Amino acid sequence: MKTQNIAGRVDFLSEKLRDPTSGSFVHLDFNSFSEAEKQLFRKVDEVAEEFQKTGNEQLLLQNADLIIKNLEVLFNRVTDLYCYVVPQAIGCGTNQELIEYFFKQHFLNFEKDLAECMANLSRWSEKDREEFLCDLKKHGPLYYRIPRGFSQL
Repeated sequence: MKTQNIAGRVDFLSEKLRDPTSGSFVHLDFNSFSEAEKQLFRKVDEVAEEFQKTGNEQLLLQNADLIIKNLEVLFNRVTDLYCYVVPQAIGCGTNQELIEYFFKQHFLNFEKDLAECMANLSRWSEKDREEFLCDLKKHGPLYYRIPRGFSQL
């Protein structure tokens, strides 16, 4: 089968599989979480509802640990899913242990590098941020591979 035919079939299947109700969000099944995680989500939902009613920012500060834990649980679930699916798709079952090892190594390094970038970004002046965003809008994003150790320069 020619590449053009394969691409056409993949596009056709992708369109058939598309969920019109999903928008741009990934859905996680609430029932896939543990009872403790479900209780955490319910409590954070209660805090959010109360905050929307009252506008009391103190409520958010008092429950910051719950809110952060809520985000951590979701982040970990999405990370686990991503770190499972991508190596499976890339490796197609061959040398799976090696692919999973190197994928996780690079993924975790990515998270560390991103955290360093965010720390550096917090030190930018408002003028620097505006200039960068203006340039980004004008020229579009340019993506390139950043050499390891770049942040130590």
